[in-house]
Amino acid sequence: MTRRSEGLAPILLACVLMITGSAAAADQEPAVESSETAAPAEGQPAEADGPKTAFRGTVTITERPIVEGNEVDRYGSIVATVTERQIDDLHAQDLSSALRRVPGVVISRYNLIGAFGGGDGGAVFIRGHGSGRPGAEIATMTDGVPRFVGVWTHPLLDPLSVDTVDRIDVYRSAQPVLFGNMAFGAVDMVSRRWSGSGSGGRFVGSYGSHDTLVGKLEYGGRKGAVDYLVTASHRHSDGHRDNADGTVQSVSGRVGLRLSDKWDVSVLVQHTAGDVNDPGVDGALGAPIVPNYATDSDFVLADVSHAHGRWDGHVKLYYDAADADWLQWDAAAEEGFTTVTRSENFGARFYETIAPWTGGELVLGLDYDIYGGETYEARPAGEGPRTDLHFRNTAPYVMLSHVFSGGVEVTPSVGLRYNDSRYFGSDWGGQAGLKIDFGEHAVYANYAHAFNLPGVYAAVLYGGWGRGDQWRDLEAETVDHVEVGWLAAVTDRVRLDLSVYRDEVSKAIRFVPPPPPPPLFANIGAYDVQGVEVSLQAQVNERIALFLGGTFNDAEPAEVPNLPRTTAVAGMSYSAASAWRLNVDLEWVDERYVLNPRFAPGQSHVAGHLVIDGRLGLPIRWLGLGGVNGEIFASGQNLGDELYEYRPGYPMPGRTVNVGLDVSF
Repeated sequence: MTRRSEGLAPILLACVLMITGSAAAADQEPAVESSETAAPAEGQPAEADGPKTAFRGTVTITERPIVEGNEVDRYGSIVATVTERQIDDLHAQDLSSALRRVPGVVISRYNLIGAFGGGDGGAVFIRGHGSGRPGAEIATMTDGVPRFVGVWTHPLLDPLSVDTVDRIDVYRSAQPVLFGNMAFGAVDMVSRRWSGSGSGGRFVGSYGSHDTLVGKLEYGGRKGAVDYLVTASHRHSDGHRDNADGTVQSVSGRVGLRLSDKWDVSVLVQHTAGDVNDPGVDGALGAPIVPNYATDSDFVLADVSHAHGRWDGHVKLYYDAADADWLQWDAAAEEGFTTVTRSENFGARFYETIAPWTGGELVLGLDYDIYGGETYEARPAGEGPRTDLHFRNTAPYVMLSHVFSGGVEVTPSVGLRYNDSRYFGSDWGGQAGLKIDFGEHAVYANYAHAFNLPGVYAAVLYGGWGRGDQWRDLEAETVDHVEVGWLAAVTDRVRLDLSVYRDEVSKAIRFVPPPPPPPLFANIGAYDVQGVEVSLQAQVNERIALFLGGTFNDAEPAEVPNLPRTTAVAGMSYSAASAWRLNVDLEWVDERYVLNPRFAPGQSHVAGHLVIDGRLGLPIRWLGLGGVNGEIFASGQNLGDELYEYRPGYPMPGRTVNVGLDVSF
């Protein structure tokens, strides 16, 4: 544990003791709610970050496999939502596992538990975006604030714990106005708060193949105007291969205070630590050391929100620091060395929604972010040169929309963001949307122009290459996105979603190797992607729910990494009258190209795969344990024992089984 996390841990423990001690025993009302919809008061909006408007169809689906559903927000963008329930049904232990079945999303990983770094060892890609630097073109957030390694400008999965998640919102289209830089797509992990007047908790534990052990405990409550929620978890696996072991631990605490019926304050504190090995290419002669990626992360988010009639909004202040130590082997020097990274991001989010007239909405916002940190190499002979640098972005934005009501409800919107960067000048992002509701149907369309600025990594590597400040000549990557879609309630039990999209990426930053030396980056990359996504959600009867989804992509050039031509997902949930539950899901991913195009001279290729998972839950009351709520479950992954891989030479586990206990108290 670093000195910083050692200082934070006592503060977190003191908060936990204080809030649990202040909550006297009360009648149990175990309930938690999303931080975006916490403690609603009269007139308070459901979501202060830009509310999604639910599709107006009357589909009555009680069980929802794979995703909770797709919605069209007020600005004409489709949003797929994965809730805590779906995460449990998938037995997902991290973000990539939770999203691996969402149409349009492709993941990469090495191990059962833990993500090795931010590349092929653990990353999320959306419609081919996120491959430049793994995940870097995707705005990855917790409660609307950015989460990424400030030095290398891409997210790490292990610090993004799913323990506190109420839902994960996935935006598969560009979102430059509300989310800004890096938002060729977006993933927002919305955290939970406790609701109700009592207290209670939950324990989930499992053990399975390859000595995979998972334990998670949470406890929360409310007394008067104060609510709190504390979580702690430990995950470990020996791995399906030699040196494929990983350990991830997390502890978090959240305290909320309702100051009045119009003002609310909350603070979220989270600490995570990961220690994950790289098993290496299967069959290859291993290095004298085992490559290892160790992370230690602290995240603090303070949120003050208000609702005053036609005005509502929030101010969010955040601090996100992560230590990442990457142990590697230098074959030329025949020695091990560690790339040490001390990342530090902090900033503020100001967001205000105004209803200036009936049906109208004006969003005014300002984002202020400072990100970067320090990195150097630690070798047996001593430390190498250090780079300590922070970038800054200041970005005001505005979004205007209006609902024209009637037999057909029409909602046009338009927005603009201006971004001023400390080193790269100014960039503009904009989007326009249209949403049309009629009867049981919704038609939507959107256009967006988004940007992704060069990161601190460019300065770090240019310094090592002897190019000085030439990194300042780089420009922002851009995407122009167009999408048209249709949502239809075919019957009161069947819902169909269909979208057609096109992305044109230009000025993508690519690695240019010698000759002549030294190497450099250049804005020479470009690719186009056009595709179709379709999903069908159905409540067959009161017991059975189905989900079917698929994506077809056509890219130019065809070698766009992490963009399979076709993907398909299917899921089924069955709830018996006697309360036992069965979930089965499958995923087909077509053959595709992989690896980072900025450093690989050419793309590698992996074959397609079909993976089937399942989970069976039996109520604990069958055991005759009165007063205990919960279930005993068995979860199986890759039940067909498929031989597949996300990176050449890194086979994923065959059939694995876990048994566990999920208890509420």
